[in-house]
Amino acid sequence: SFKAAGDMRISSGDITVKTTGNGAYDSDERDAKGCAGLKSDGNMTIGGGNITLTSTGTGGKCIKADGTLTINDGTVRATSSGSQYKYSSSATASPKAIKADGGLVINGGTVYAKSSSHEGIESKGTLTITGGNVCAESNDDAINSAGDMTISGGYVMANSSGNDGLDANGNCYIKGGNVFAVATSQPEVGIDANTEQRKQLYITGGNVVAIGGFENGSSISGGTAKQSSSYSKGTWYGLYNGSDVAFAFKVPSNSKMGNSMAVYTTRTPALKSGVTGSGESFWNGYGQSSCSGGSNVTLSNYSNGG
Repeated sequence: SFKAAGDMRISSGDITVKTTGNGAYDSDERDAKGCAGLKSDGNMTIGGGNITLTSTGTGGKCIKADGTLTINDGTVRATSSGSQYKYSSSATASPKAIKADGGLVINGGTVYAKSSSHEGIESKGTLTITGGNVCAESNDDAINSAGDMTISGGYVMANSSGNDGLDANGNCYIKGGNVFAVATSQPEVGIDANTEQRKQLYITGGNVVAIGGFENGSSISGGTAKQSSSYSKGTWYGLYNGSDVAFAFKVPSNSKMGNSMAVYTTRTPALKSGVTGSGESFWNGYGQSSCSGGSNVTLSNYSNGG
């Protein structure tokens, strides 16, 4: 693994790291720790390169930044397949693909994060996505933030087979970009905000698909939200913003998924099933930039029940 006692900067190159070590108890800090492929005690900035990280040990993480993690460019593929390390009920280390303790910012590049246990991408502060191609898959929250989460650009997919797709423990703001969130069955939702602490989901722009729907009481403006009461797993759909294609997406085939599919665009949304995708491919093969053909899906007014 690579560790920086202070800040870490990566600007180019091909980097491949695999960690297999299991978690352990740190008697000095009185806490459980896991291995990390890239670890910084300060901030971490990725501005380029091709980075492939694999973690198989208990409590392991592919990327761990004690400060702020910023991804501006490059390709990052992070896969964590270990389980939780437990020293005691109060000392555990949970495996994650990408974790930042001081906040996380993605401005560009391609990021794929997969965790078979716990979050795919997690920020212990705020999480901001302004651009890039981001895809996270997990059986816990696919993308999680302890503070506010803001998405204003890029292509973002959050696919959870056991919890929420996007989960903000603060407010969640979707101001732009193209977002595809998948949740497991109720009570989980595709896009979640911390309403228990009087926080809220605000959707004011972008193109959004949420299997499992939006958080209860969400504020939706600047466009229109609709919903379909059913969908087919493994099928390609096309989301239209008015008459223009927003993006095409393939519905995952997770064992448990939310009952309905909610959609939002800045104009009146339309949805087609059985489309043929074309153009740029993203989201690890789950998305394409354009499509043709397909059959119209009947959409009803969105019921903001969460």
